[in-house]
Amino acid sequence: MATFMSEDLIRIGTFNKDAVVIAAQERGFLKTENIRIEMNTVTDSPTLMCNLITGRYDVILNNADNVIAWTEGQGADPTPNDFVIVLGGSRGLRHALVVHSSVNNFNDLKGKILAVDAPTTGYAIVMICILKQHGLELNRDYAFKAFGNTTKRAEAINRGEAWAGMLNFSDDEIQRLGFKVLARSEDYVTDYARGLAATRRAWADANEELLVRFVRAMIRATDWVADAKNKNSVIDLLLPETKNSRARAEEMYGESISPRFGFTPRSRIDMEGIRTVLELRETAGLIKPPVPEPRKYIDERFYNKALATLDR
Repeated sequence: MATFMSEDLIRIGTFNKDAVVIAAQERGFLKTENIRIEMNTVTDSPTLMCNLITGRYDVILNNADNVIAWTEGQGADPTPNDFVIVLGGSRGLRHALVVHSSVNNFNDLKGKILAVDAPTTGYAIVMICILKQHGLELNRDYAFKAFGNTTKRAEAINRGEAWAGMLNFSDDEIQRLGFKVLARSEDYVTDYARGLAATRRAWADANEELLVRFVRAMIRATDWVADAKNKNSVIDLLLPETKNSRARAEEMYGESISPRFGFTPRSRIDMEGIRTVLELRETAGLIKPPVPEPRKYIDERFYNKALATLDR
């Protein structure tokens, strides 16, 4: 009589599912590694990071800024946390600094409330740096208020509770809401590491073999998404995430494979993107020089082992 091994569970926290995660599940890359994942979506980064701290999540998919900030005790939890980045994600940033229809220029933001996910992490830091280049200083010329993810920030602007925020919406959606684009992140930030996988160092050390298998599955999924012959299949996988809008699914696919904004080849960890995040945090006054090297927040052991055993 045949016996079957039960699949190992990894609990993942994220804001949304991207093409690689969906492919890893739907195309059997995780199943091949005898892994089952439990996806948990959140609407704000403090919830995401706190659930990682408490062990509710084993792994998170998020931008490098949150990992760095919470490692240094600069998140909602002032205690430094021993987090480590183990797998790359996407590069570049396409968020826009979106403003209420009554705002015409940067000076119009003086004395206003700006919507963020969290005031010391994530895209709030990008907004601080953009506004600094236009002569505006946080807590002198404007103030932050936390509302949550892109949708929550847009709702706050729409209600008149905030006047601006960094949003990840299409131009059509921004126009439909009656908002304006004051600046685009890609005009200010070249590299930016986002969508990468991070965990607690203690969990990684205790689950090394499982983590290597997970990383291996994700590399294979990234390879599959990046292969041009799979374009239509990837778009089909993305349809449920877009309420069956093929146009939106095609747009997501295009961004996924974009050399500037898409997944890093073979899910490698984007060192330059992490360095950019550190430099942005220094510009925002949250890191004092000398700025740490990206490797402080990375452990490549698991990735390197996964890459070396891909043919298994």
